[in-house]
Amino acid sequence: MRTKNQINLLKQYQDNLKTIDNLMESMMTSINGHHYINNSSKQRELAIELSQAYPFVELLYSVDEAGVQTTESAYAKNVSDRHRRNLGIGSDRSERPYMIAAKESKSRVIITKPYLSNITHKLSISSIQHVNEKNSVDSGYLVININLQRLINYLSGNELANKITPWFKIYYGTIGVMLIAVALLLVYASVKSMYFALASGENIETSSFSIVVMITLGMSIFDLGKTILEEEVLFDKSMGHHETTQRTISRFMTAIIIAVSIEALLLMFKSLFNDVDGRQLMNAVWMLMSSVAMLVALGVFNFLSSNSKKDIQ
Repeated sequence: MRTKNQINLLKQYQDNLKTIDNLMESMMTSINGHHYINNSSKQRELAIELSQAYPFVELLYSVDEAGVQTTESAYAKNVSDRHRRNLGIGSDRSERPYMIAAKESKSRVIITKPYLSNITHKLSISSIQHVNEKNSVDSGYLVININLQRLINYLSGNELANKITPWFKIYYGTIGVMLIAVALLLVYASVKSMYFALASGENIETSSFSIVVMITLGMSIFDLGKTILEEEVLFDKSMGHHETTQRTISRFMTAIIIAVSIEALLLMFKSLFNDVDGRQLMNAVWMLMSSVAMLVALGVFNFLSSNSKKDIQ
C-alpha cells in the first residue's frame, strides 16, 4: 500500500473511530470466547462465519496470558494463500502492539489502534476478547485480525467499487498509454518536419508554425495521458475524498488552458503573415478569451472547494 493511501486510510479511521469501536465491541461480545479459546477447528469455522457477515475479518487465533500463540491461525476465505504467513502455535506475540494494549487494559474487550500486521503486511486493527473462567482462571485471549481498508469500505458501502476498481485501472491505463504514444508520434513528426524544413530552406515561417502546433499539441496530449495514469492508475484514490477530485480536475483543466493559450498566441502571430480581413486575429482573440474564462472558472472552483473543505473540517 502506498504511503499516500495509508494517510488517507488513517484519516478515515479517525473520522469513523467511534463507529468502528462500537461495531468491533458488538461483534466481540456476541462471541462466546470459552467455546473457541482452545479449539482450532471451531476457530476455523468461526473465521469463515465471521468473514461472511463481516468481510473485513481476516483471521483469528488464541494466545495465553504470556502472549504466546496457542492455536493455529484460522484464516478467512478472503485471505489468499500468498498472504498467509507461517506464524502459528508457539509464536511469541507478547511484544506486539495489540498484546501490550490487551495486557494493560482491564476491559474484557479491547480494540487496538491501527498497526502494520506481521501476517498480512497491511494496516490492521485487532479486536481482543479476554477470556476468564468462572473460577478467575485466566484462559488467555481470543484475537481477531481486521483488515482496516476493508473495514472502511464496509462502513462507507464501497465494497463493490473496490472489486471493480482494478478493471477501471486497466481501462484508464490503456487510454493513458495510448495518449502518450500519440504524443510521441507528434513529437517525432515535428522533428521530421523540422529536418525537412531546414534541408529545403523553403517556407520556413509556415513550417515553423506547423512544427510549434505539433509540439504544443504533443505536450498537451502527453500531459493529459500522464495525468490519467497518475490519478487513475498509479495513485490509490480514496472514494469520496474531495481532494482527489479537485486535484484531478485542476490538472486536467490546466493542461487544456495551456494548450488553448499557446494555440491562440500562435494564431495571432500567424495572422501577421497572411491575415487579410482580420478573421484569424479575431479567432485568436476569442480563443485567448476562452482560455482566460476557463482560468477564472478554475480559480472559482478551487476557491469554493477550499471553502467546502474548511466547512467539513
